[in-house]
Amino acid sequence: MSFIYKQTDLSGVTVSDKRCYPFNFSKPMKPSFTFKGFRYFTLTFVLAFLSLALIGQTTHNVAVTSNVFTPSQLTITAGDKVVWKNDGGSHNVNGTQATFPNNPASFGNNVGTGWTYEFVFTVAGTYNYQCDPHVGMGMIGKVVVNPKIATTSEEFAGGSDHIRLFPNPASQYIELRIPNTYTSIRSLKVYSVTGTILEEKNISGNTESLRYDVSKYKRGMYFMEVNSGVRKDVLKFLKQ
Repeated sequence: MSFIYKQTDLSGVTVSDKRCYPFNFSKPMKPSFTFKGFRYFTLTFVLAFLSLALIGQTTHNVAVTSNVFTPSQLTITAGDKVVWKNDGGSHNVNGTQATFPNNPASFGNNVGTGWTYEFVFTVAGTYNYQCDPHVGMGMIGKVVVNPKIATTSEEFAGGSDHIRLFPNPASQYIELRIPNTYTSIRSLKVYSVTGTILEEKNISGNTESLRYDVSKYKRGMYFMEVNSGVRKDVLKFLKQ
């Protein structure tokens, strides 16, 4: 299908004509949408979603009523906030290391009425606490803090300035592949999914790789915290 386009002067004389083809079905159109573009768009979207999910802080509420904390046990992520609100009676929250030496950090307030107390848990682990006047009546609580997985855009995209675990999942050994730009590693910790510290090791010097024995663990998911003193990475691995 075609048509003739003619151009005339003021006297009506044709000065040019041209056959035009508005649609050419014989040649396939070159798509402007490519797989590479789709891949870039998908990666950008996922990274934006992860950033929002990881940056956000979750607030958990605990009601303090007649000789009970509700809920009495929480499982949260490092960086989350817990808010206790006293709705009746004279109570307190005592999670100090003087009372519970195994708590990773101290928290708590004084005995009183009508108060609201909040605390941000930044260190993973298991925290026990109590109400001092009513501990004999079973007014106790627990907060299990899981490590926060530090997933950065660079790591998700396969950057070179982060530690890699290989193989992952692993059955016997897992290797920490350390980039040359990484500062000296001081220690590493291994956590269970409930935030319990399973092992802590001090490391001297820095190498391109370190081997860690995972054969002693049961099948499941674990977290490894690698600390250089100025930088801390939390990595997830699976034990087969």
